[in-house]
Amino acid sequence: MRDNTPPHRPDFEDDDDEILEEIELDANAAPSLDEDDDLEEVTLEQLEARLGLHDEDDEYEMDEESIRDRERIANIIDEAVLTFRNHTAPVFACSLHPHYNWAVTGSEDEFSLCLGHEQQRGGSTRSPNTRTPSPEAHFSHDGAYLVTGDLAGEINVFKVSEQREERPILTKVWEYSMSDMSWLFWHRGAHVLLAGSDSGEVYVWRIPSGDCKILAGQGARCESGELSGDGKKLLTAYMNGAVKLWDLKTCQVLMEVNEQHPMGFGEVTHAVVACELDSPFYICAEGGGKMLFCTKHGPVSVVQSEHGIECIAFAPASSDLKLFACGSLDGHISIWDYSKYSLRTVCENPVPNDGVLRIKWLNDNTIMAATSNGNLNAFDARTGTLKFTLTGHFCHIYELAYKPLDSLLLTVSEDTTAKIFKVPPLGD
Repeated sequence: MRDNTPPHRPDFEDDDDEILEEIELDANAAPSLDEDDDLEEVTLEQLEARLGLHDEDDEYEMDEESIRDRERIANIIDEAVLTFRNHTAPVFACSLHPHYNWAVTGSEDEFSLCLGHEQQRGGSTRSPNTRTPSPEAHFSHDGAYLVTGDLAGEINVFKVSEQREERPILTKVWEYSMSDMSWLFWHRGAHVLLAGSDSGEVYVWRIPSGDCKILAGQGARCESGELSGDGKKLLTAYMNGAVKLWDLKTCQVLMEVNEQHPMGFGEVTHAVVACELDSPFYICAEGGGKMLFCTKHGPVSVVQSEHGIECIAFAPASSDLKLFACGSLDGHISIWDYSKYSLRTVCENPVPNDGVLRIKWLNDNTIMAATSNGNLNAFDARTGTLKFTLTGHFCHIYELAYKPLDSLLLTVSEDTTAKIFKVPPLGD
């Protein structure tokens, strides 16, 4: 896995109607574009023409390694219903619009907005205002806004408006330059944007006004963050081993586990966090396999896994079982019962040592694991048995987005492509 891989975007449900009304943000803390500024509306056709994306001479030359990769994957069955090939560098982030057939992807080159995922071919465009890498690109919970950002901290927000032939108009409404960024995501029920930094500060902006709050750092990279179930708190983990639960209204720390705490981590190389959506219960896990279980009052238990942990995810709030899933870079996939802090089952990974980079729950009992070999493996979380595998990528899958209503899965990969798969019936 690449050392500079952007972090995982937390898995939020789009049907959460909770709106973060209580966040009072400082209008003077962050610059934004004035509403009276002359904002340019740009259609995808205009952007494509400006950037020459349809010029035949614009294709890049593959080196010998790329050619060997193409030869190696000749025998891989591509089960994707659509593949986007406009990127020329690894693709790290992706998002599906909640209402229209639009998909956005973020790459090391520039972000690409890929359209019409029910058609044979989709349109594509790059960022209209920046030529820097944009590995973060996400629609807001209602699809009204699109955010793009790079690891250097250059963030742009666009208003998304429908245009003829289901092509959007993107109007830039806000921009900001922060220090080096470690993660970026939207609030799941409001036009509020959150970002963590390498220096440890966490920024919270209201969009499009740009009103801002800053959660103080402590000189260590904020490695990951996720919203609590009620949307009013933020759980963060830092490279010095600290874990904090923040009140987003008051900017006060409600719970902290520092490096001196007997249950704390000490310095870590990788950390991920997860918040149970139906109760105030939190997990932080680190690359060495240690898992810390907390409530808003503090840590309640520690468990040491036999395998390092790359990603974790709670079962949906609708599930009757109190489960969460863990994935490891050695290919190990485990299902845990967090009511007992115990291992429930181990999934039967069909390819040994196929590193698990992302895990997503597709329904109450089905998890999807995206792997370093480009596989998408769906398991029954109750038994650990493999339900089906989707193939098409031939290298690391960095992110996936799922649209349950249409049974569509969007994936992005080190192989420079984005793909859309039709997910088979999941059953119970």
